[in-house]
Amino acid sequence: MMERVGIVWNWLSEVTNKLSSGWRSWSQTRFVHSFFEAWWWGLTVLVRPVPTLQRAAEEKPILPALWLTILQGFSLAIGTRYAVDHEGFVLSWLIKNLPSWWLVVFYAFVFPPSIWFIKAAVLNLVAELLGGPPRGLSLLSTTAVACSPLLLVLPVALIAVALAEPDLNTGFISHLWFVFAIGVHAWWVALTLVAIRETYRFTVGQALLTMLLPSAVGLPLAYIIYRVLSVVA
Repeated sequence: MMERVGIVWNWLSEVTNKLSSGWRSWSQTRFVHSFFEAWWWGLTVLVRPVPTLQRAAEEKPILPALWLTILQGFSLAIGTRYAVDHEGFVLSWLIKNLPSWWLVVFYAFVFPPSIWFIKAAVLNLVAELLGGPPRGLSLLSTTAVACSPLLLVLPVALIAVALAEPDLNTGFISHLWFVFAIGVHAWWVALTLVAIRETYRFTVGQALLTMLLPSAVGLPLAYIIYRVLSVVA
């Protein structure tokens, strides 16, 4: 009997040691390390924006930047939809009108990384046309770090709904939520402006022009395409 107990005990010890060793090896991988590094970038840029974005432009932390993009997309999508379900003001028309929570989750994990790559590519092209150096990977990193204020959307939405009476469309909390919803997006835009400036060593005017030109050209072009397709159809 004691011999069998000893065999089982040794087997359990061996399995535990293997699992512990595997966990330590996995937790030390670049993939996992970059997840925690992403939180460091995201939280640091909120309190020290300029030096953090300067460092991101030089170090190009692409994998943490990808994690940040996924995390901020999740926070924005889930937090925004949760606020919508409680009659709160939101700026995202698309998330507000998605027909189900499954599509909200799909949006959270698919759209932000896709938009991140496209946005960085377009902004890098415009910056180079304005005389900036080719720094696509740097801009990819800094624009992801600049999205970090969106990490606050989900926790603030949860707190606001918990404190609101009865929903986010009435009372003092609804006014605070409105200010936050506007302010967090303005914060994001401001950090993106700083990210462009620090990546290309632009002036504020050049960075602002880099941000505005795609919209100035893209929106009229999209409208023309829409009108042409409407006539053809």
